[in-house]
Amino acid sequence: MTSGGDRSGPGRRAAAAGFGLSAAGLALAVPVAGACADPGYSHVSQFISELGARGAPHATLVAAAGFAPIGALVLAFLGLASEAFPPSSRKTAGLLGLATVGAAYLASALFPCDPGCPSEGSFSQSVHNLFGLLEYLGAIAGLLLLSAALRGAAGWRPLAASAAVCATLAALGFLCLLLPRLGPIRGAGQRLAEAAIFFWIAHASIALLRRRRESEEGAPA
Repeated sequence: MTSGGDRSGPGRRAAAAGFGLSAAGLALAVPVAGACADPGYSHVSQFISELGARGAPHATLVAAAGFAPIGALVLAFLGLASEAFPPSSRKTAGLLGLATVGAAYLASALFPCDPGCPSEGSFSQSVHNLFGLLEYLGAIAGLLLLSAALRGAAGWRPLAASAAVCATLAALGFLCLLLPRLGPIRGAGQRLAEAAIFFWIAHASIALLRRRRESEEGAPA
């Protein structure tokens, strides 16, 4: 076993990092590419899910080539990265919290929102809203738990600090979605939350690659 509780091999860490970086890159690319294909779309006032809403110009493509792969990549990252982090109940709970992000993206592909993504609507909209709520609550709680789990582990403190910061930013973004008076900037608020979540996933992926390199060089990982 390597130091810091890392029980994963270099190949597993590399695969986890690849999935994590791919998820973060695709999460950035999908809203940008989708908006470019829909000139009337606003990143400030509209939800990301509206790109895949029923009746949207490229809804099927966004769901099949965007939301579904992002969800699968997040879950694959978490599954492979689990053994690389120091073992603890808080780590396990934190990763389960982050798993709601992957589940929510898969749900977005299977249960698209109604046009405009209202708070009430069809059955598909209700399921979509439920998973959206679970995503942000799960991600915020998960990041805080991971911050606590990694704070005392040698070599993981920078990742613990970024988890705390990203949890705070995600909470601020989520707050924008809850306050009706902030409706005109709800899209910007959601993007803040999503950026915080996927920044941490990317940071964790880079940390795993660094530990893989240290392990191959014979240094403590």
